[in-house]
Amino acid sequence: MKINIIFPGRDVEMGKANMPVMPLAPTLLAALTPEAHDVSLIDMFYGDEPDDDADCDLVAITVRTPLAMIAYDIADKFIAEGKTVILGGPHTYAMPQEAKQHAAAVAIGEAEELWPLILEDVHAGSLKDYYVCGPYKLDTLNGTVHHQPNRPDLANLPMMRRDLLPRDRYLMDSIFTTRGCPNFCRFCPVTPIFGPQIRHRPIDEVVAEVDTLRQRYFNVDDSVFGHPQIVDRPEENQYYFDLYKELAGLRPKRLWSGAGGLSALNYKDGRKIVELAAESGLCSIAAGLESLTGAGQKQSGAWRKLHFTSPDSFEIQKLKDNIRNIQELGIEILGFFVIGWDEDTPDMYQRTLDFCDEMKIIPFILTLTPMPGSPIYDEYLEQGRILTELSWDAYGGDAVVFKHPTMDLEVMSALNTQVLREGFSMGRILSRTFNTFKHRPSLGVALNSFFTQLGIGKAFRQQIEKH
Repeated sequence: MKINIIFPGRDVEMGKANMPVMPLAPTLLAALTPEAHDVSLIDMFYGDEPDDDADCDLVAITVRTPLAMIAYDIADKFIAEGKTVILGGPHTYAMPQEAKQHAAAVAIGEAEELWPLILEDVHAGSLKDYYVCGPYKLDTLNGTVHHQPNRPDLANLPMMRRDLLPRDRYLMDSIFTTRGCPNFCRFCPVTPIFGPQIRHRPIDEVVAEVDTLRQRYFNVDDSVFGHPQIVDRPEENQYYFDLYKELAGLRPKRLWSGAGGLSALNYKDGRKIVELAAESGLCSIAAGLESLTGAGQKQSGAWRKLHFTSPDSFEIQKLKDNIRNIQELGIEILGFFVIGWDEDTPDMYQRTLDFCDEMKIIPFILTLTPMPGSPIYDEYLEQGRILTELSWDAYGGDAVVFKHPTMDLEVMSALNTQVLREGFSMGRILSRTFNTFKHRPSLGVALNSFFTQLGIGKAFRQQIEKH
């Protein structure tokens, strides 16, 4: 069969102006496709456009919530041309029946075991309505269902098909080493989708793949420091000891980025993991801090991720200490914050920016977007707080999609715009870049920091101008 794998994008995307990263989902799906099939990748994120008149038999589309309407429109056009369309991705987990209106079949969960079976069923003319991998409830699915209740093992995976995209348009490759998250943050669907149990790819397979990558890459794991607080699983920490020692020995050594939990430093083994990650080339992390108040930590559930014993034990000073310790290892921090928890007030926007200024971290300050599939979305929907008249296009972080108990929607939007404009002034960008260079005197790392911040600021301005 001729197969088109499409990764939807839109006109204004953070990554377009930021550091271009090769997408993981389509390159992995292509790698899982048996060699007998002819595969083409369309990355709309970086300019490719799907052709519904294309000579193909099957179309697979990744559906992310902010791009769901775009994905559905593409799917409908291909269906009108007589093509078979399969939809998968995080949005199909949350809204499977909605997705089924735009596809011959919907995949829910991870693709390693589902995708080859889907291709076999397409060839045999026995395609089912839903293909599910994971311990999910099936009672809401109307139609025929194939269910694999266990999540897949991550051993013996093929290398991503990076050769199917023009590699030189991306400044960073992408890779993953683990799946699963034990944190259960209430605004995030990652734990429900991938499960709380951490699953690792074999170290030798990861190292062999990294050895094929270019100078820079991005690790899409939920936390590149693992979860050293899981004291009943010593193999969890040993995995990272061994992995980063192996990566540090590669020549040339690559620079890389990922998401990481600051609280790793609160554990003996965690500190060693962070140090080894820095030695292996880690130069920046995206850290989900979420809120500067105990009330915000409680409502979001992020206190578990930061590994306080309870929301009441939340301490700003501990965050500050961890930030400084990680920065001293030459690791830059992009701080993710969510404003809009029930007890937040308008001054929280400026307070958060002031905190970022004090700590010299890159401010990623967004108003809360309850994502479908997360506990807080279900809670707000039941309470009538979700603005259901808005389309999924509004869920890209640049609009307010729920009713706050005390703050006006327009006020929240205006304040968010203000702190993002201020947060990426040239003076602030240069100050943070100098701080990064001070802790890791590398011209490459400093330039990476400077141009990444320029890109983020540009993307935020594009989002603001769009509205």
